[in-house]
Formats: sequence, structure tokens, C-alpha cells
Amino acid sequence: MTLQQLDSPEPTLIEEEKEIPMRDEFKNVVKIHRPKDGIQGGGPMIVLNFGGGWVSGDKDSMTPTARALVRLFKAVVISISYRLAHKHKFPVGQQEAYDSVKWLGQHASEIHADPSKGFIVGGISAGGTNSAVSTRLSIEENISPKITGQWLCVPAIMNEEHVPAKYKKHFLSHEHNKEAPILSDAALKALAKHTQWGSNSPLRFPILSKVPVKNLPPTFIQADGLDPIRDDALIYDEILKEAGVKTRCHFYPGAPHAHFAFMPGLEITNRALTDIAVGFGWLLGRELGAEEGLQAFAPPA
Repeated sequence: MTLQQLDSPEPTLIEEEKEIPMRDEFKNVVKIHRPKDGIQGGGPMIVLNFGGGWVSGDKDSMTPTARALVRLFKAVVISISYRLAHKHKFPVGQQEAYDSVKWLGQHASEIHADPSKGFIVGGISAGGTNSAVSTRLSIEENISPKITGQWLCVPAIMNEEHVPAKYKKHFLSHEHNKEAPILSDAALKALAKHTQWGSNSPLRFPILSKVPVKNLPPTFIQADGLDPIRDDALIYDEILKEAGVKTRCHFYPGAPHAHFAFMPGLEITNRALTDIAVGFGWLLGRELGAEEGLQAFAPPA
């Protein structure tokens, strides 16, 4: 993310912040991105979760993605906040992500959104995990409006002990990539220590949720090859497909965890950004060309 990408948006976009309540009455600030000339009755709603291992990051890190999605789909895109460890231990981050999704869905008209045109929850890394957790909780609690799609980008979904027996021989990335750049196995252990996450909690590992997999909405997944949690994403994709869930999964060989956030301008980064645009188009029922998708991520001249 560059400083240019965090400049004030072009005149066709509106950005504003809003406080929303959490379960303990604390108020988190979300950032709402929407088109100035929006769709009558409201645009589709997209809720984005930032990454950072539940110990770092903020809503502004999702600004380039949010702006691209507004440009492409005239969507209302909300970058949410959640309190971080080590001050706020597990499961505060997961709970607040879900509280935000729930509140935004129930107050969509207040922010010019119409979830009947699409209600997508997504994020990167820890944000992808939060999104998978929120989607399953929304089904478990039968909330309305229903989430219609999820974007899980390099998410952490399972521990080795949680992997279904038929896939255990394929769960190799923690060993293969234990010394990978950006995210190593040692870094994962440090995050577990700082956040004190529960190793057998569905709020940390959504594979443990009791919600039937077949009930999940269409899911767009991205996985990096040089990533210790690579196989979380790839195996989850197989589990979803086996249950009849519509999925699209893109794999980037040799790329480290969340590579496109750290390696601007490379061909493999541009491919990931293009895939994000086209993947959201698929979730929203709109076909999108690769060139149009990538261009949406370029800051206006």
C-alpha cells in the first residue's frame, strides 16, 4: 500500500467513518466507502476484515481494495475495526468482527447499502479467518440478511489435528514453509502466544464449527505457495467443493503469505489483484475482464 493509495479519494467516491456498538457497548470505528452516484435503493454490501494476526493492522489497510470494489461494482464497502492483542486477547477480534457484520447487515439502509443485491464478507490473512468465522456464526444464529458470499484470502482455517483424515497427507505446508519469509512457523507460534487463542475453538479454527459445510455460501479463496498456512486454504476449498458449495480458488506458486500487500508491481501481484476483482464479480454475478479488474486498483492520475 502506497501513500498515493491513501490520498483522498477521487470525487466520484465518498468515504466516511462511523462508530458502531460491540457486545460490551464499546464502539469501534468503521470506514464506509461508497459511490457518489450510487445505485438507486443502495448498492451491494461488502464487509472487509484487515489482516495482521490479530496483533497489528487497521481498517485503513483495506482502503485500496475497498476503493477498487466501489469503482467496479458501485458497492458500499465497509472496512471494519476490531481491538487487537496483546491487550485484547482471543476471542475479542473474532467476536467484534462478527458483531460488526451483524450490525451492518441490520442497518444497511442507513449506509446506502442493499444486501439483497449481494452481502459479501471477506478479508486477508487473519481477516480471512474472521470472515470464515463470521459467515458460520451468521448461519448458526440464522441472522438476516443472509451473507451471500465470502472472500477468504490466505486464511488460517485449521490445525493439523483438525484436518479430516482423507486430507491429512496433503497438510504439509507448516513443515514445508516453516522458515518462509513474511510469515514463518515461528511467527505463527508467537501470534498464538500473544493472542492466547483457543486451539480447539471454532472462533479461531472455523473448520470446527458445527454448521454443516453444505450451508455455506459461494466462496472465493486465494492461497500462496510459500506460506505455512497454504494448505488451510487449499484443503478448505476441497472440503467446500465436496459438500457442494460453489468455490473458486486461485493459487500463486512461490509467493509468500499475502504477497500482493508487500510486493507491488510484480506480475504475480498484479495477477492476484486481478483475481480479486474478477472473484468479487463472480460472487456478485457479474463477469469482469482481467484488464478492467486490474485497472480498478490503480490510483487515478
